[in-house]
Amino acid sequence: MTGTGRDHTFQEIRPVQSLHAPAFEFTEVTGHGDFAEHDRRLEELAREAAAAVASETALILAPVAGFGEMSLDLGSDDEDLLEDARANAAAQEYDLALELLDEYLGAHPEHQEGRYLRAYCLYHLGGQGQLEALRILRPLLDEPPADDGLRDRIRDLRRELRRRLTPPEVTAYTQAVRTDPRGALARVEAFWELAPEEGTLSYLLALGQARGGDLERALDTAERGAAQADVDGEQVAAFARRLRLALLTPHAASAVSAFKTGDLDRARRELARMDPRWRRSIVVDDFDAYLALLLGRTDRRAAPPAPRLPADRTEDLYSLIADTDGQRAAELMRAGRAEQAERLLAHVLALVPRFPWINFLYAACLYRLLRDPDRAAACAEIALRDPTLTQARELLETIRSWQEASLVNPVVDEYVAAMESVRGGVNVERLGALRQRLVALERVLPSLSSAVRSETGAQIVRELGQAIGQRLVEVADAIVVGDLYEKYDRLMSSVKGGISDARDADRLGHAMDGITAEIKSARKAARKGAGDQLDELAALVASRRSEVEKVKAGIQVSALVRRFNELAEQQSEPLARLRADPYTVRSRLSGILEDARRLRRDAKRTLDSRDQTLLDELISTISRTLR
Repeated sequence: MTGTGRDHTFQEIRPVQSLHAPAFEFTEVTGHGDFAEHDRRLEELAREAAAAVASETALILAPVAGFGEMSLDLGSDDEDLLEDARANAAAQEYDLALELLDEYLGAHPEHQEGRYLRAYCLYHLGGQGQLEALRILRPLLDEPPADDGLRDRIRDLRRELRRRLTPPEVTAYTQAVRTDPRGALARVEAFWELAPEEGTLSYLLALGQARGGDLERALDTAERGAAQADVDGEQVAAFARRLRLALLTPHAASAVSAFKTGDLDRARRELARMDPRWRRSIVVDDFDAYLALLLGRTDRRAAPPAPRLPADRTEDLYSLIADTDGQRAAELMRAGRAEQAERLLAHVLALVPRFPWINFLYAACLYRLLRDPDRAAACAEIALRDPTLTQARELLETIRSWQEASLVNPVVDEYVAAMESVRGGVNVERLGALRQRLVALERVLPSLSSAVRSETGAQIVRELGQAIGQRLVEVADAIVVGDLYEKYDRLMSSVKGGISDARDADRLGHAMDGITAEIKSARKAARKGAGDQLDELAALVASRRSEVEKVKAGIQVSALVRRFNELAEQQSEPLARLRADPYTVRSRLSGILEDARRLRRDAKRTLDSRDQTLLDELISTISRTLR
């Protein structure tokens, strides 16, 4: 502020931070036509296998004693061998039981209970014998059991053998597949033939075959695995669907291309000309029905309706239409060409607006471009409908943080800009403009607080509100200080030409006294920073007030000397004759003397040494003259 020698400085407080959205790295690949998740699934299966090996769930098998004859009418000697084998197995004499069973099965190799007992003993002996036990039991899956009790025991023993042997086989595959893929596939295929109930094995084998480019063999593996699995069968069945679609896609390419260009009639004709082997596919039938539905619409410009299909068949239809474009868009995004990916996805999303995977890709693309956060959030919410999109939840949370940032950060930026506007110093006018900006920001905060969802966003809004409140209080104080400084500056500017007489000094003194009273009043309510500046201004005004009194006293001394000199100059005779004046001159001298003595008494503290000396000489001279 001009004339004060210093500017108002706002108190320092912790700055308000902007809201930062977390980084999101796109890694998701889940389109039906892509099988690049092989390595990722290897890591997951390796972790699962390690956890399974660490599991020590004990097998509870039914006692072997008490089995009756299962399949053959045996002689008494053979019956004794089987009975002794049962007894030894029940007594945990497994080696002896195996000797008896070898002899017994030599005569009766197809006997189901005998084969089961042999596998049972090998299981308890552990080691490589457990793999042999699984191999012994494998044919029993395809034979009708002679007894329900035996069937249950075979099932339980196979389940326990699979539990023990499958995780090491998965681990062996994951360790060998990168260096010897053919050998690793051959090993896992051989073990899967022994344990076809393990869906993980058929899935892993089919995935490896697909990765190697043998999609038809992979499809055969996946379909067999889905039919036989009692563990992870849904995963294998879903993979079989993907493989069928991948094989079908090239044959339906012409129809899909016509559909994308809007030529629905040609699309149907192309479907009709397909190879009969692929034309009989359920997905093709669904596509044809969907084309008929679209052709029957009255408004072709409206968004396409959802197919009238179950969710899984709708996903297959959308995959047939859009998977190729989705894979291409994903490649573009990985290559840093998000603008091209966005244009491609915007086009295909208009054709399949409810396809979760394309919505996921489009949401990720918009986030990469930091464009249209509301649209990105809506797409990410649709992507959540597909549980296989493992990054969808992370993406949605990231986008919501971005949405908050797009709301919060402009307000924070405006606050920072408002404060920057007074960095170089302030006056009352600039402070008034700052107050208007801060008040406008304060009015936005309630709606902003309602819009944010995260605790981080809410904390930033709270901090912003506290900062604005602090600044408004400081601005109010600063305006008061500024008004008083400017009032003082105007007052001092009015006397730049100097003080000509005592009346001017009195007027100036009274004005300064008024400013001092205002400072005292403002000081009572002021905060520390403003209070310090008011104290400085009060000291400055007091100093100037003292100077005015000195100037006034000097003027008064000069006036008395001038009166005395004027009186002396009016006499035609020497000053000595004044002493003989009977009345007029003495009366006037007495008046000057009285005024001088009064001034000497009342202005003692304000007189400087020169004026005080001059006044003393005047008093002394008049006193001598009047004697």
